[in-house]
Amino acid sequence: MALFLFLTLWTLATTTTLAIPPPPPIQCTAGTTTGCTLHNSYGIWGDRKDCFASKVVHPTTQDQLLSIVANATKHKLKLKVVSKFSHTIPKFACPAIGDSSVLVSTDKYNSNIHVNVDGLTVTADAGVGLRDLINKVEDAGLSLVAAPYWEGVSVGGLISTGAHGSSWWGKGGAVHDHVVNIDMVVPATETEGFAKILHLDATNEILNAAKLSLGTLGIISKVFS
Repeated sequence: MALFLFLTLWTLATTTTLAIPPPPPIQCTAGTTTGCTLHNSYGIWGDRKDCFASKVVHPTTQDQLLSIVANATKHKLKLKVVSKFSHTIPKFACPAIGDSSVLVSTDKYNSNIHVNVDGLTVTADAGVGLRDLINKVEDAGLSLVAAPYWEGVSVGGLISTGAHGSSWWGKGGAVHDHVVNIDMVVPATETEGFAKILHLDATNEILNAAKLSLGTLGIISKVFS
């Protein structure tokens, strides 16, 4: 018994557990007809079928995102947006299979976070991760009113899917209820350059729809909360 206890304690004392993020959700193979395969952070979709796209693009600025949507509109391509870890159970991020399908990854669209201390607001690119947002806000001596439990989600993703935490303060625990403005890139006419940016605030009747749009109305580019 004494030997067993010693070995158990020694094992517990020397075992190290590390937390690692999920692998990149998009894997592309040159020379294939499907091009790229998209997985979610759980490793498998609910229907047990793979998700394919002909290619993936990685914008880093709002201007690049505008250009991507314009090109897709002009050439009738099908776009779907996916975040850094593709933290989704349903296949909202999966485009239709075919040469006209393109994934827009926001994993590199994450460089801008601006905290307005006096106004108690923060503005962030859609691809900014929740942990990075929390760190930036806390560096300014503030904190977020609400947030979901997993810090790997992106700002655009958690807004458009209605992600929430739990809070009895103010408007409650749903993050989108605290959003005051959204920039969204949408298709446009040829005279408008095939794409445009909608600046949505409380005076715009589609702001609430844009918050929980599930990626169907356009691509959220910036969030003001």
